[in-house]
Amino acid sequence: MRFACAILVLALVQSASAQEQGNTITLSCNGTSKFTATVAADLKPEPITNLGIIVNAANRTVTFNDNVIPIRTMTATLVGFSSQYAKGRPTISGGIDRVTGSAEVDWWYENVGNNSHWELTCRPATRLF
Repeated sequence: MRFACAILVLALVQSASAQEQGNTITLSCNGTSKFTATVAADLKPEPITNLGIIVNAANRTVTFNDNVIPIRTMTATLVGFSSQYAKGRPTISGGIDRVTGSAEVDWWYENVGNNSHWELTCRPATRLF
């Protein structure tokens, strides 16, 4: 009887873990970052490589670079996210095309000279272990 209960508990834990993983996807993204201010617009775009982005559908958040941003829109083809300027942190808004893997992120700072636009191509990341 104890063995059967242990198996049942193990199956429930694995089922909950599988459901949680189904609601989260980790992406690896490459692309460019470019300042958007007129003075800096002529600067060469900076490369972005292997940026990890975590999309958590259950919590309705997108996480990258220590930023946790609320998902505002989620459809079959798009994940849209946006944060508000607060405590010296920039407003961050963007979207991920769920079909093509294209993503764009805009960073809006109080000092407009720091505003930037990211263009990324993302793919599902593979786990190391």
